Amino acid sequence: MSNYYSQYDKIIFVFSKIIYLLCYKQMAGIILLEKQGYPIFFDPMKYFKILLCIRYLARIISIYSLFSKAVRSSTELSEAKWVKIAVNLYLYLQAANVFGGLWYFMAIERVIECWTKACINHTGQHCHFSCRVNLEEDRTYINGFCPTKIRNTTIHDFGIFHGALESGIVEGTSILQKLLHCFVWGLQNLSNLGHDLQSGSDVWENIFVILVVSSGFLFFALLIGNMQIYLQSRTVRLKEMTVKPREIEEWKPFQNLSANLQQEMKKYKPYIRRKTNHIDIENLLNNIPKELGKKIKRELCWHLLKKVHEFRMLKEETLDALCDCVKPTFFTEHAHIIREGDPIDELIFVMQGNLWTYSFNDLTNGSTRKRDHLEDSDFYGAELVDWALRDCSLFEFSKSTKTIEALTNIEAFTLMADDLKIVFNEKMNQAALVIQLAWRHYTR
Repeated sequence: MSNYYSQYDKIIFVFSKIIYLLCYKQMAGIILLEKQGYPIFFDPMKYFKILLCIRYLARIISIYSLFSKAVRSSTELSEAKWVKIAVNLYLYLQAANVFGGLWYFMAIERVIECWTKACINHTGQHCHFSCRVNLEEDRTYINGFCPTKIRNTTIHDFGIFHGALESGIVEGTSILQKLLHCFVWGLQNLSNLGHDLQSGSDVWENIFVILVVSSGFLFFALLIGNMQIYLQSRTVRLKEMTVKPREIEEWKPFQNLSANLQQEMKKYKPYIRRKTNHIDIENLLNNIPKELGKKIKRELCWHLLKKVHEFRMLKEETLDALCDCVKPTFFTEHAHIIREGDPIDELIFVMQGNLWTYSFNDLTNGSTRKRDHLEDSDFYGAELVDWALRDCSLFEFSKSTKTIEALTNIEAFTLMADDLKIVFNEKMNQAALVIQLAWRHYTR
């Protein structure tokens, strides 16, 4: 299937580029012939209109191909509703540019059509109009027969193209003025669904108006529809992420807090949001006042830190400093938190969830008895305490002899090696950090 899509994308890319090259080549050829003095015996406006439509079609195909390829290759992009809105908006602006260009070319075409009628009435034969053909003697008659500044439907009805003639952009020489004026015309009439267009009796003019109205309605429906889907999805997601009244009270870490902190947290329930389908401590701490967050963190971390025997000898201010350093972490089910042989550069304190630890030998022997479990309030990485008490420049991190895998979703706190070393260095004067943490817990 991927090979099919890659071949399809290549075909679309080559096709669009060929169309671009043909369009520019033919347009350049017409301009070059005109500049060199060769008369053009066909209506170039019809040719330009066709080229303009083909270019727009090629651009739509190219954009759709790139958009489809990007959506297939990126999950985040495929779920982002704003991408469709942006693509539709871009195509909407391109359509406004195309309809503005068609309006400009058709206005010139209607003028030439009127001049042809005037020439037949005046001379009795067809005339070929070119910038190099001198029609000075017939100019007064033609201008009277085809008034462009005054709307006179009894003489000749220019219909919706009279605005282009009356504004002077047709005979003007400023390219920027022409582009902006035509783009604004296309944008306005697509936006108001052609409400202000007063068409005449010409068949192609009426078909053009129908296309403008239909395209405006289509783009408007697509744009508004995608915006509505985007806003609805955000509203639904916000409702899903809003914590339900009893959800916090049933959350296990909440039950470990003191009654006072539980009451304070209940005040901020409306402001607490979830990033996933569960509440986690990281989101909770980000949605409540900083001081309250520090108190909650201290209560949750205090008993976890004291699970490490060496930390029980530390004073309260040192434990407070360690509490400030720990960071809330979330691990998904079946995630490998540490692999056998990896350096132990953090202490992991399990707040909620189940993990197991095993070695490669356990797996090769098919033994399940040697698989130890870590549950709520357990920790891993005691070797890091020994490392922090040594000269770090001389000793590397200990290597893990076990692989730790999450059996369920895990909420935990982690204490990084650098943070632990900084706290120990700052508090080293505390009776030589309680005689080097009771001589590393009686030399283990």
